[in-house]
This record gives sequence, structure tokens and C-alpha cells, in this order.
Amino acid sequence: MAQSDLPVANVFPGPRSRISGALWSVMTLLSLVIALYGLTYFLGLPGDDHFARYIQPLRFHIAGGMGALLAGPWQFLPKLRARALNFHRWLGRFYLLEVALGSIAGLVMATVSSAGWPTHVGFGVLAVLWFASGLQAYLQIRKGNVAVHRQWMTRNFALTLAAVTLRIELPFMLAVLHWPFSRAYIMVSWLCWVPNAILAEVMLRQQTTANAQLRSKARPVTRCARG
Repeated sequence: MAQSDLPVANVFPGPRSRISGALWSVMTLLSLVIALYGLTYFLGLPGDDHFARYIQPLRFHIAGGMGALLAGPWQFLPKLRARALNFHRWLGRFYLLEVALGSIAGLVMATVSSAGWPTHVGFGVLAVLWFASGLQAYLQIRKGNVAVHRQWMTRNFALTLAAVTLRIELPFMLAVLHWPFSRAYIMVSWLCWVPNAILAEVMLRQQTTANAQLRSKARPVTRCARG
């Protein structure tokens, strides 16, 4: 039995159980809500003068984020990969193109963010990591390294979800904690993505452990079959 034939645990599983199914559903619903919210920026100029001044790169950034949010969750469905591999591949190409668009425009927006250097760096690092992790996912699948590709897709989509966490955290800081906007914006420029990235790495470590356990159980079966 080849190593690739051994069972492999999914780091970002689709709805295979009640808990994972509920988490996937919540993730998908939040992604859809935030993507639909992004449409408001294409229906007119935002009320914020700063965003209105940079409306073109902002719209490119939002368009990329919307596409990535809408396509991303479906990439983690094992049944979809198994039953419609070509659709999975084309959806993945669309997703990574949207990530490229959103991250490049996001880097432009980071350089003009309203709270100064802390947000320039916070959102700028997010944009660079978002692009770089998407590029790694693409390069690895081109090499045929499916497992490594999935790891980089997990990291990348965790950063895509910064669009969701930002719109949860910022209103909380403003309405509940009563922080001034500049303070909240500086904090959220880091908190919208750093915890996501850490959680992704924790999940990947758990996957590595689970895969090692599955392979250790499969090896004795393989030896018996060969004997």
C-alpha cells in the first residue's frame, strides 16, 4: 500500500458529524452574510469620506474578498471533491484568483488606512500573507502535493475569514467596550487575522497527529496483507 493510499484526516472537514457540520454551516452562513454586505459598497459611495476617497481599490479589495468568501467553504467538502473533482478544481482556481485580487488591492488600502502606521502594518501583513499562502497553495497543487496544498488552503482561508472576524470585533469594540474608533481600528487590524492564523496552525498540528495515528494503525494491516 502506498503512503498516499493510507487514510488521511481532514484538517478543515466538511459536515461529516453534527459538530463539524454545525461549525461548517456557521462558517458558511457568516461568509455569505459578509459577502452580501459587501454589495453595499457597489451600490453607492460609502458614508466614510476616507473610504469614498479610495473607492476604486476598496471595491477591488471587497470584490476579491466576496468571491473568496463565497467559494472558500465549498473547497473543504470531502464529498464534493470526491464526486465533482473538476468542479472542485475550477472553483479552487476562481477562489485563488479572487484571493489575488483582494490581497493586492488590500495591500494598496493598507498603505492609506486611516489610523497610521499600526494599521498600515497590520493590514499590510495580512494582505501579504493572504497572497503568499494562496500562491503556496497553488504551487503545491501544481506539484501534485495534495496534502501540503490542503494545509496552505487551510491557512489561506483562515486569513480570508478575517473579513468576518473584523466585522464581529469592530462593532463589539465600539458599541460594547466604547473604545474610540482609532483605538478599535488599530486593535482590529491585528485581531481580525492573528487569532485566525494561530487557530489554523493548531488545527494543522492536530491533523498531523491524527494522520500519524491513522498511518500507525494502517501499517500492521498492510504487513498482514503482504504476508
